[in-house]
Amino acid sequence: MLKTILLLVLAAAVIGGGIGAVHLMRVAQRNKKEMAPFQGEKIAYTAQLGKALVIYYSRSGHTQDIAQRIQQRTGADLYRIELQEPLSSAPWMYLILKRQLSTGRYPPLQPPLPDVSQYDVVFVGSPIWWYTAATPVLQFLREMDFKNKKVVPFSTQGSNYGTFFEDFAARAKNAQLLKGESFNNLGPQYNDAVDNKITSWLNALP
Repeated sequence: MLKTILLLVLAAAVIGGGIGAVHLMRVAQRNKKEMAPFQGEKIAYTAQLGKALVIYYSRSGHTQDIAQRIQQRTGADLYRIELQEPLSSAPWMYLILKRQLSTGRYPPLQPPLPDVSQYDVVFVGSPIWWYTAATPVLQFLREMDFKNKKVVPFSTQGSNYGTFFEDFAARAKNAQLLKGESFNNLGPQYNDAVDNKITSWLNALP
């Protein structure tokens, strides 16, 4: 009986690993296709967005990377959303985050909130957790009034941004929303293409 159980566990592990490998292969193929239009010569930055602010939350560094690339082009000020207490790095933390999402009990933020009154356009970036915005960003949106400013959301994720943009639009108070953009977490071989994608997106903003 024990031998049968061990064989079943082993078989499940093998099948699970195979499914995971197929998923990663599909994601890699999709990334290659998505980024193909941005390969090649560097796209010149031509946007005239006025005074900009980039607000972001980043746990692993991916969202911070995109925020800093936006800042490099626009000359924007940066505001990082910080928590009063750092999130745990325990393996089960994502279950806690899912509970935060289901209950609406988001982690408290470090004050003060940024004053957006002096800016022409405000970017807000978030990693994707459970197919929506990270709970610190949801708490930020709960507290923030954008005072009729132009607001541009962006996300970073493994492969699927889920309902991020719909959820953001539903929660961004007094915001004139412009077209957002999503960025998959890609390897260094895509650095130049990501730069071009960001520049192309910014150039298209009104």
